[in-house]
Amino acid sequence: MDLQDALTRELLELQEKLKLFEEEAVGAAQQRSELMERKEKAENTTQSLIRGLQKIEQQVDEIFSYLPTPLAERLSPFRKKLEDGPQKARLTLRQRVEAIVSLLQSIHLFHRTVTLERQEFTLDDDKSREFMVLYFGLGAAYFVNESGTVSGFGLPSNTGWIWTRKDNIAREVTTGVQMMNNRAMPRFLELPLPTPNQLNR
Repeated sequence: MDLQDALTRELLELQEKLKLFEEEAVGAAQQRSELMERKEKAENTTQSLIRGLQKIEQQVDEIFSYLPTPLAERLSPFRKKLEDGPQKARLTLRQRVEAIVSLLQSIHLFHRTVTLERQEFTLDDDKSREFMVLYFGLGAAYFVNESGTVSGFGLPSNTGWIWTRKDNIAREVTTGVQMMNNRAMPRFLELPLPTPNQLNR
């Protein structure tokens, strides 16, 4: 009788252990399924982010032709990071995002402010000169030389900025330059608002 009871107890214990193993196996299979689902979602999210980054990188590359030369030169190290090649291949996804964010922040900041730059470019007479240039964001710019005798305005285009000579605004542009350098009292500037149509004249 004692032997039968012992065998019965052992059988019950074995059944309980088998049941426990089965439950653990089911739990493990469910956990594995959840992990696989999470992995698939993470991979899909990563691929979606990469496609979005590639699109933004292409747009940033197109924007560069509209940037003023001084700004484009300052941002060129960030742009080079995003150019196809070994350097870009070594970047992590996070580093690519950081480079794009830095570029967009710098462009946005420039667009929101009036900036004074010293820049050299050529006018219609093919003579390269150095000018002081007042950029009103990325919309328009006004330039004047040191002596205040040559001046004009500039507008962005997809081939770079186009400069048009207009010497009769030299005095007002010079005043704007002096204001930026804290050498004149702030006041409204009376400058013509150039439009893209003026580039064809």
